[in-house]
Parts: sequence; structure tokens; C-alpha cells
Amino acid sequence: MSPTRTTLPSQPLASRSLTEVRARAEELGLTLHSSEEELTQRLAVDEATLETLRSFDSAAPADADADAGSDDAGSADAGTTAPRWHGRRPTPQPPELETGRRHGPSWITVSNNPRTVPGDGPLVGWEVGIKDLMAVEAAPLTAGTHAHRTGLPRRDAVAVHALRAAGATIRGTTNLHALAYGATGISSDWGRPTNPAVPGAIPGGSSSGSAAAVAEGTAALTLGTDTSGSIRIPAALCGVVGLKPTRGLVSLEGCHPLAPTLDHIGPLARTVDAVALAMSVLAGWGDWHLPEEPEGPVRIGVLGGYFAQGLGQPVRAAVDRACERLAGAGVELVPVELPLAEHIPGAQIALLGTEAVQSNLVTLRERGADLPDDVRLRLEAGLARTDEQYAASVTLAERFRDQVSAALGQCHALLSPTTAITATPPEVTHVEVDGGQATVQFSLTRLTMPFNFSGHPAITLPLREGTTDPVGLQLVGRTGEDQDLLALSAYVEQILA
Repeated sequence: MSPTRTTLPSQPLASRSLTEVRARAEELGLTLHSSEEELTQRLAVDEATLETLRSFDSAAPADADADAGSDDAGSADAGTTAPRWHGRRPTPQPPELETGRRHGPSWITVSNNPRTVPGDGPLVGWEVGIKDLMAVEAAPLTAGTHAHRTGLPRRDAVAVHALRAAGATIRGTTNLHALAYGATGISSDWGRPTNPAVPGAIPGGSSSGSAAAVAEGTAALTLGTDTSGSIRIPAALCGVVGLKPTRGLVSLEGCHPLAPTLDHIGPLARTVDAVALAMSVLAGWGDWHLPEEPEGPVRIGVLGGYFAQGLGQPVRAAVDRACERLAGAGVELVPVELPLAEHIPGAQIALLGTEAVQSNLVTLRERGADLPDDVRLRLEAGLARTDEQYAASVTLAERFRDQVSAALGQCHALLSPTTAITATPPEVTHVEVDGGQATVQFSLTRLTMPFNFSGHPAITLPLREGTTDPVGLQLVGRTGEDQDLLALSAYVEQILA
């Protein structure tokens, strides 16, 4: 997937200039509604980030990328087998809910008499909210903005249908950062969901309402989408569990896309047990249940380098304490680095910027002026992306996927913070980390976005010990081995409780 080619400057991976952006907009029948000053500033910020992609040597031998890993291994040749598990954890029961608060800003639509499927499915009694990016029968799909108009869905998205068929009560649709294009969760035509864990702070995005509804107790379970971290980020900031499954494990059919190459659907809930129950339905695992504990040692790779940089002090301290607890419980922790991760931010600008324009072209063309300012500006800045930038990003994604898999050949999972900072007030746009300034948007996405590029399953668990505000612990598992990641996450959750 790539845009129509136009004449480009000669320097490597050059972006379109503002003049060329205007020409590209005219080709696509678009009117630019952001001011020249806004676009100029945004393009300058993107250019700085794109330097991380320009420093990626796509012509280098791919074998060199596999040199990442723990101190005693760098390729998948030696290998670490998946842990064996025994026992069976009890089936989780749905929690008591605060149903009277359901009409707050966490929700967009609420059904007082939803259709349920008779029977004794595993999700009977579970009241579920669906991010308003997925089709829910008889509920308008708004994508968080009046500018998005698709009519009333006649049937559920595939993922929603799976939950309903398992007995879930689909109670309504949850709020989101408009078009799922923002990590703060503050731009929606239906208001900003509150963060139940940090009053007055952002909920995180883009699945803001999905995380807030679970945290405030108005939903037992929710579905979100994750393109750069949009499940894990709000889950981390609101203090709940959120899973981005292996790419392709959960069908995207019936979900409005943002960037199809990076998009995932996954569940959020208060506990790993509840998330695992939802995944067993979404992935069609039948009667699979979480096991109780592992047989033999568990080995987790603690990500350094890129993943240890730019962290706020509360985040660094909370994750360090969690690692101490894990080591004290007998978990083997080994240092791991993924050098290609440092190039991912620029690739995210190029790949997401390109695909987001394509996914929302009709809305941008017909009702661009009605979009929230920050979302419209991101989309219009995406017109500066080029075929060459897109191709380099795809190559990097392939190389990075192999590098992550090689590291996971030596560990059962990888560990990092979920977000580099805790929840901030909505008016804050920049934070100080490592003696410098970083945007809130980048600090929220920098640690999650790499695993949208690699496609590996990744989960966030809430950490509360020794910190006022929630901090997320991210665990990354092997491609297609989501069951093992969930089993390990439940084990870690138990240790850290």
C-alpha cells in the first residue's frame, strides 16, 4: 500500500515540502484546513523524528540484526523452550458494576435492552463495552467524531460477534481519541473520559473510554484497538490490564482502519484472568483455561538501550521494584537489547502517516474541517510522506520482527515499561525526561509502537507499589504463543500482587 508517486527532492528519504504537500492535497481532492503555521511546525517535528528512519541502513545484511539478545546468546539457534505449565486457574466471574455511571464520557452509546444470545457460553453475565471504531449492530459507528459518517451497522464486527455469541452482553460503545489517531485520549466530540485512577489527568488513548470504563467499573470487559499502543497506553495510565494479541489473531473485519499494517484488536479488563477469558473466545481456543504456575524456571529479558531511555522517575522506580520482586521470586532476569528499535519512531511517522490518510481519505475530503484540530493536523501532515519512506519502514519492520524473535529465542518474554511517563494533566504537551524535553504523545507511544511493527503479542500489567499514579509493566511474547504470554502474565501478576 503506497501513495501515488510525485516528483521528489533528490536527498535520501526526503519528505514533501509544504508546497508539494499542497500539490498532493490537490491531487487527492483535499482542502487543507490547518493553517500554514500549524503545518510548518508539525512538519518540522516530524522531520526531526524521521531522522531515526534515515539512520537505518536498509542495505545492511539482515544477519547483522540478529546480534541482539541476552549476554549469552544473540540468535535463535540455541533456543529457550516455552515454559511448561500445570494446574488450572478458576474461571473468573464478572465483577460488580457501577451501572448508574454508564452515561458519562467513557461511553458514546449505551443500550438498556441489548440483544443477548441464549445459552451457557463462557461470557454469560459479562457486560462489555466496544470501542466505537468497531461495528455494533444498531449503534452508530462514530469513530469519536461527528465527521465520520458510515450509517447504522446492520451486523456486528467479527470480534464483537464472537463475544456476543459466547453470551456476553454488549452494553454499548466506548469513547476514543477521534479516528483512533492520538495517544492522549483527549480529542473526541463526545468529551474527554476521566481517568479514574488519576483525577484530572488524561486517560490515555486512543482506547480511552475502553480503559476508563473498566477502571471506573462501568464495564467488566472492553474491546480496544492498538496501532501504536492504543490498548496498552490507556490501560497503563488507568491501572488496568490490556492485551495487544499477535497480529492477525483477532479479525479486524468490521473495524474502521487507521493503519492496517499496524492495527490490532484486543481486550481490556481488571485482571489477566478476565483478559484471557476474552481471548479464548476471540481467538477460538475452545475450553482453554489459564494454568496455575510454571514447571521449572521462567526467563525474562529486561529490555535496555532504547527501552531504558527517556523514562520518568516514577516509571523507572516502579519497574525496578517490580524486577526486584520477580528476581526474589526466582524469575531469571537477563539483559536484552533490540538496537533496531531506535529507528522505529521515524518509521511510525512514515508508515502510519501514509496509511492513516488512505484509511480516512473520504472523511478528510468531505468533512475535514469538522475533525478535531490535532487529528486533522496529523492527517494533513501525512501528505508529506513518500513511497521511499514507506518502503524503508516496511523493510525495517521485517528486520525488527526477526530481531525480536531472535531475542525471544533466549527468553520466555521481554519486559519494559509500557509508557515512559505516568498520566499528565490534559493541558501539558511536553515533559522533562533525562534532562531534556519530550512531547507527551511521544513519551506515551515510544515503548509500545515497536511491537506493532513486529506484530508480537504484548500485554500491560498495572504496577502500584511505591507510586502514586499507575505505572504499566509491558511483557512481550513470542508470535502466535499468546496463551503462554497470558499464562506468564498471570504468574507475574500473582508475584507482584
